[in-house]
Amino acid sequence: MEENSEFDNYLFEDRADAYNALVEILPIKVMQHENWILLALSGGGVEFTVKLAQRYGFDFDLLFTQAIYAPNNDECQLAVVSESRDIVIEEKLVKSFGISFDYIYEEAEELYHKYITKYQHFYRKGLTVSDLKDKKVMLIDEGCESGFIAMCALKSVINMGVKKVAVAAPLMPDDLFGLLDMKADKIYTVHQIKDFIEVSYYYRNLPQIKPKKVKQMIEDCRYYLPFKKGEDQ
Repeated sequence: MEENSEFDNYLFEDRADAYNALVEILPIKVMQHENWILLALSGGGVEFTVKLAQRYGFDFDLLFTQAIYAPNNDECQLAVVSESRDIVIEEKLVKSFGISFDYIYEEAEELYHKYITKYQHFYRKGLTVSDLKDKKVMLIDEGCESGFIAMCALKSVINMGVKKVAVAAPLMPDDLFGLLDMKADKIYTVHQIKDFIEVSYYYRNLPQIKPKKVKQMIEDCRYYLPFKKGEDQ
């Protein structure tokens, strides 16, 4: 959905409007003092992250994930796998469909090689995600919907040994806020929404960001950690 013209219930005009609202609730000075690293979780998340990095000097990276769907049903998401091979599974859904967990793990491995390694080559020249051990990390997205990506990202960075992890998104479902809050050190969101519909519903304009545009944004920002490392070597 590029323009929410059917309803007048949108909360943000566009990503720039949402970004401005999110910045107002972030502890920017504390984050600068403690050298927090930003981690974008989507193309829209990259736009937010790059703006924060350019304005405030935060180093950042991307965390790639891939959805796993039910057999013969590409609209029923069962799980998500990250580039660190961490997996978050909707166990009740898997069991209700009688799907083997072996199917999930096999799909995760196949999708990792089919898609995630390609993302790594396209956006990082083949590098894996930056070393986050003992770092303070902020996960950023334009909105959280089902929670699959955010939960998988949390699991991934915790397993990487981060010192602290927070989640920042302009909007998210009320019940998801509670789930994330049990895992993260802090959640920053402008709107907690009951009976959440979908992220695009709450933006008047939310055009899709094409991969080439995402790549250009990160390459134009000197705070992109993978390329900073490359310069140091």
